[in-house]
Amino acid sequence: MNSLKDLRVQISLSVPPNHLKLGIPPRELDRAMLSTCMAIVRAGATVVYGGDLRPDGFTFKIFRHLARAYANTGSVPFIHAVNYVSLSNMSFDVLFAALKERRGTCQTFLCVEGTMKAASLDDDYIVVSDREASIELEAASFPSWVAGLEHLEPPQKEITRARATIAGYIDATVAIGGKMGLLANQADGYLGGMPGILEESFLTLELGKPFIPLAAYGGATRDLAIKLELLGTESWIPRDAQVDNYNVALETAQSYRDRIPTDIAPMLAKLADDDRTEIVARETVKIIRSWLDGKQVRLEG
Repeated sequence: MNSLKDLRVQISLSVPPNHLKLGIPPRELDRAMLSTCMAIVRAGATVVYGGDLRPDGFTFKIFRHLARAYANTGSVPFIHAVNYVSLSNMSFDVLFAALKERRGTCQTFLCVEGTMKAASLDDDYIVVSDREASIELEAASFPSWVAGLEHLEPPQKEITRARATIAGYIDATVAIGGKMGLLANQADGYLGGMPGILEESFLTLELGKPFIPLAAYGGATRDLAIKLELLGTESWIPRDAQVDNYNVALETAQSYRDRIPTDIAPMLAKLADDDRTEIVARETVKIIRSWLDGKQVRLEG
């Protein structure tokens, strides 16, 4: 029940452009994501997600699902991290409303200046705090505070820094779907040199932390599983033209193959080709625990 007690597990996901080619309708993608989140939380961990605040986006799907399930337990199983780029495009009212809705069921952190700053409400103020200090922001002072934050340019550098900060904060990453940079699909575009799922996965593996690719649902996660030799090349799904840097980034995945422990790789390979929602959710928890237990044994050895 508490095999992942006190751990933070990042969910890295976006709608894959090729899920229908795999016979995965949108509702099944949602089911996989929500079932995996619930299994992680039931195992004692907290779900960490770095998405935006769109009402129809995955952030609110995860939050509302977990909030309903845990509203009366006193538990706060969901952490939402907002990076500087998203914050700079956000009004005080939007952030205030989000904090108000999720009070008591979700923790919000602003991933800015290479740190995680907690954001909460106090009457009509947004309180932003870290280990060193806290500040009360109102509607009038919020824009100037955001503008004064140290940040990197161009925006993709700041996004990379935020992802690296989160990678240091979490204990494991689970990837589902992912954009692929299909030129004919405007919604499949991404900012920077690679899709977020690839970058977040690489950052997790660089730190020696568990990475679980749920590759049966398609997207960049499936391509990554193939490059990591968890799926065979016959699992490659044909696609139309993509942005050049997608495949450049994907080729670097092979250098992370040896970051996967030899005893964990067969478990990941079996899971990578499984789209049975309940089994995927259960096995994800088991593999994270096995990876961490084996890491401890290897360190002691």
